Amino acid sequence: MTETQFRQLFYTSRSAPGVDVDCILQQSRHNNAVDGITGLLWHDGSHFLQVIEGPESSVAATYARIANDPRHSELTILSDRSLGTREFGYWSMERATRSLHDGEAVLARIERRLAGAPEPLRAAFTAAVTR
Repeated sequence: MTETQFRQLFYTSRSAPGVDVDCILQQSRHNNAVDGITGLLWHDGSHFLQVIEGPESSVAATYARIANDPRHSELTILSDRSLGTREFGYWSMERATRSLHDGEAVLARIERRLAGAPEPLRAAFTAAVTR
């Protein structure tokens, strides 16, 4: 019996001015449920930081949609790797944003979510949250 392989893609992009992150999240959760994608989306008002994982073909198709979406520009892949098991396996797409009211709570939640993730991924999200 062969082990199931997943692909995890971690990228950053610039968001279009006035982008509706709630709309993106709603569409993402629907598409991700259909495609078997899990991950985390961070938006600070001008940039996205996102990790997506799932079956190779689903991650490729999802990233192709993102790359062609005018709400994103300047996409940069930070990490692209194979996984034996998911690191974000139980949530279709978590959203995290910085708020003056809940900065420490957001950081604590992200740290819990990323507990099993590799150090570079954890460090990138922590840096984004604390900027």
